[in-house]
Amino acid sequence: MSKSVFVDTSGWLAAVSARERRHAEAATVYDELVEKRARLVTTNLVVAEMHILTVRAQDAAAGCALLDAIYADPLYTVVTVTRELESDATDRWLRRYDDQRFSLADAVSFEVMRRERVDEALSLDHHFEIAGYKLLPAPISSPRTSSQPRPQRGRPKTR
Repeated sequence: MSKSVFVDTSGWLAAVSARERRHAEAATVYDELVEKRARLVTTNLVVAEMHILTVRAQDAAAGCALLDAIYADPLYTVVTVTRELESDATDRWLRRYDDQRFSLADAVSFEVMRRERVDEALSLDHHFEIAGYKLLPAPISSPRTSSQPRPQRGRPKTR
């Protein structure tokens, strides 16, 4: 079975848009994943974010073309967020890690990764690292932040 990687909006956008910070790195990682036929896991929430970003940067036709391409590509597994998935993500990630500022979309992504046993994410969002997942491309530290400790996994509350 091929490697599975979660595709988050931040990494995906950086991979496809030359205007984005870390474009070259993200594009290289994305191209390598496609070349290796990795299973690209994402959610319909991430797809919705990518759609509107594409519409705003280009036009509605480009947004529709993006949707068509994603759903026609066998490398992509798009998990549709159900109420149960949202509830589980809220309980496991938002309530238990209330010392973090995870978005609902982040929490759902983490829960999908947990359920699908995906350890890596094409993402520039440090929240994935805090949640215990590996970022692709690897995070870089800037000179002014290199003396600061790397983000640590949030502390879940015990029940």
